[in-house]
Amino acid sequence: MVGIRMIGKSALIVIDVQNAVVADAWDRDGVVERIGVLAERARAEGVPVIYVQHEEPGYPPMAAGADGWRIDARIAPHAGETVVAKQFQDSFANTTLADTLDAMDVTHLVIVGAQSDACIRATLFRAMSEGWQVTLVGDCHTTEDAVWEGGELPAEQIVQHLNASVVFLEYPGRVVEVVSHEDVSFSVVFEERLAS
Repeated sequence: MVGIRMIGKSALIVIDVQNAVVADAWDRDGVVERIGVLAERARAEGVPVIYVQHEEPGYPPMAAGADGWRIDARIAPHAGETVVAKQFQDSFANTTLADTLDAMDVTHLVIVGAQSDACIRATLFRAMSEGWQVTLVGDCHTTEDAVWEGGELPAEQIVQHLNASVVFLEYPGRVVEVVSHEDVSFSVVFEERLAS
């Protein structure tokens, strides 16, 4: 049975802000800038900044070491910060992320990055189901336009839809919220929120 993680600390989780992933992303520069501001604030407050980096060995632009695989230089990890390698949309699937968070006593994940309709969504849902408290930073995630045979959905609408739908998620003993980067609290007391 999954335990509910209530007492601990926050971590900023920066997912897939890599050159190839965000090359055509909506509001890329604005999102990257806001993530950078939030990361610096986290560091100043002693909050761990954990990067998740996607790799696809069979796809040259995203193979480890390729330029497209590299994290955007504007928000590159600082020395000593954790970088978790992944190969699936869910940042917990076959990775060290859960063990890393547990070793740091992290119970609250502040999630930013790309892409909203893939790795952000999959990771957020998994985090909730595994017992973490979650903050999605509504102006710090992005994606590109979704195009398929017979349809298209603009990236901005995908971002807005995820922001709007996440607040309706309910799991026992968990809190999920969507806030702007300016309103992120790394010291949320979830016990009080759940009691109200």
